[in-house]
Amino acid sequence: MPANIREMLIGFGKKKQDDLATANTLAGIWRLGKLNTTFMGPKLNTEDDRAELGKGHEFPTALYKTSWDVAGQIEKYLSAEFAAWAMAFGLGVAPKTGTPPNYIYTCTPLDPVTNGIELPSFSYIETIRQGASDVLDRMAVGCVVEGWTLSVASGPGRANSKLTVDIVGSGNYTEPSGITLPAATAEKLLPSASLTATINGIDYVTAKNLVSLEASWKNNIRLDSGFYPGSDFQETGVATSGAIRGRMEMGDRECALSFIARFENGSTEYTKLTGLTEGTAVISLSYDTNNKITLTYQRVIFSVVELGETDGIVTVQVTCTPLMHSANGLLSVVAKCNIDAIMEAE
Repeated sequence: MPANIREMLIGFGKKKQDDLATANTLAGIWRLGKLNTTFMGPKLNTEDDRAELGKGHEFPTALYKTSWDVAGQIEKYLSAEFAAWAMAFGLGVAPKTGTPPNYIYTCTPLDPVTNGIELPSFSYIETIRQGASDVLDRMAVGCVVEGWTLSVASGPGRANSKLTVDIVGSGNYTEPSGITLPAATAEKLLPSASLTATINGIDYVTAKNLVSLEASWKNNIRLDSGFYPGSDFQETGVATSGAIRGRMEMGDRECALSFIARFENGSTEYTKLTGLTEGTAVISLSYDTNNKITLTYQRVIFSVVELGETDGIVTVQVTCTPLMHSANGLLSVVAKCNIDAIMEAE
């Protein structure tokens, strides 16, 4: 019988793997839903011998397995639970405080000096009709967060607040996964209407003129350098099974923040642009006191300000450039939720 895409179930490591090659166990996996219908992989890369001499012609005569890739995306309505996970694994450092069941994760970017440049890894499971008549049941091992995008928009409904996480993996996978997915984790949504946003000295929510906002982070994982001498193969020691990555290290990271606001008499975006005025940016969305997310950019400056229109109203589109603070760093995210042990070791 054909399978409906709505039958797909996904689970991934709430806890981090012990190392890149060691999969999460059931105790470290949680199950959440998603919006996008794309699969994570794996993808087998091949090459042929068409460029080699000695065949007497220019056509290929053989095909070879070279390497494996895993890449995909999780798009979800923004929730306290998913936000805590994404910020922890995406930024790389997330010590936990608080008292049960109200946990606080203070997420900050990896410091290459004290933390190294390899991001925490997790396993990702895709299943359809898991069991005796399964259509799909596989687990990608050694995945990391390539980046995330938080988008907040105007309008009713859950779609006005979303979080999209890009994932890449070592290429290592197990089929069948060997893990029966647990029940889905209940989530607490963080809707657009709960937003507070003070950016470069302006409280845009109190002024009632914010139209949309987007915050993003990108790790620029060094994918090619993950294939190094000795990185191993899909089947350990079997050269014909295709190479997998033995490390997943971040490259030059990118931090971005932009927003659109109504433009009216007294708007100061152009003044702040021409004066290169800087300040902080504090953005928060909440379900309640113990389920929320707060992003603090320690220094921001307006780098682009452009007039436009939204729904017939004159607006201004502002691109912020986050700057490093000598004492407080670049970005910190305080994520509160009722889920314990996010990004802890198994």
